[in-house]
Amino acid sequence: KKFLFEPLPVESHLDTDMEDHLMAEIVSRTVENKQDAVDYLTWTYFYRRLLSNPNYYNLAARSNIHLSDHLSELVETAVSSLEESKCAVVIDDMDIQPLNLGMISAFYHVHFSTIELFAASLQEKSRLRGLLEVLCAASEFDDLPLRKGEEQLLRQQGQRCHLKISRPIYHDVHTKANILLQSHFSRLDPTTSPTLTAE
Repeated sequence: KKFLFEPLPVESHLDTDMEDHLMAEIVSRTVENKQDAVDYLTWTYFYRRLLSNPNYYNLAARSNIHLSDHLSELVETAVSSLEESKCAVVIDDMDIQPLNLGMISAFYHVHFSTIELFAASLQEKSRLRGLLEVLCAASEFDDLPLRKGEEQLLRQQGQRCHLKISRPIYHDVHTKANILLQSHFSRLDPTTSPTLTAE
């Protein structure tokens, strides 16, 4: 009866995208150091749910010490990831400064790992095929749906694309993104091609 008549609580997923949220706050100067980042977290829905459902967020206990350690660890992990991806720099093990890649990431709402991939992969001599493959490897395409039975359609449509995909994996969403983008850019006639959608 509880599950039928009472709504299930909505849990926060801030901890799964902590780096991107922190990067936006660092760029806007809301967060200027690690302590600001911990303070920022205490004002979020994530913090409220952390206290209400500690097991869901792997919080060992509800004591202030455990809570403080948990938040500090989340911030340390996120800031380290941003530093490794060259989106931010930590000064004197406390202050956080945004770098150019981090500003681009925050301004255009691009995942920090995608910016890291672009920075590492794009070169002056990159050709169109390489640019397209790097673009389609972006983590933003991870949520692109791949429906059952769509692999054959992707295979047929991929054969019509001008830039052949090296080692295509037709059950991979990034291959689907590549084929859809090429189909759009080449203005392939939808009446003679299989029906594929990005939705």
